[in-house]
Amino acid sequence: MPEELIDRMAITIVDGSQSRDLIKALNQDHFPVTMLDAVGGFLHEAMVTLVVGMAESRLPDFFTLIRELCPCRTRYVPMGVELSLSPGYPMMIEARVGGATVFVLPVERFVQL
Repeated sequence: MPEELIDRMAITIVDGSQSRDLIKALNQDHFPVTMLDAVGGFLHEAMVTLVVGMAESRLPDFFTLIRELCPCRTRYVPMGVELSLSPGYPMMIEARVGGATVFVLPVERFVQL
């Protein structure tokens, strides 16, 4: 099988809880994936950064997998301030979690040694 041209790199940041299914699907569809652990964002939860090389023509398939396996959802979390109107019940705020942030960069040259 001839090697596929890699002319795009997608740096993809996803929720840690959604990364396992996404990596499995990417591997099944023959997308080469490198995984980096990260922590950050508003809730300081586990995030995973995926570096995925591909041909530009495969971007639509890649984004289809991302949309299918990394949906956004709403979660309620306690507000960080100790000022609560009712004793014993912290103020809750709505936070959007899940989803993905994707940066697609052109690749001038790809060499695997």
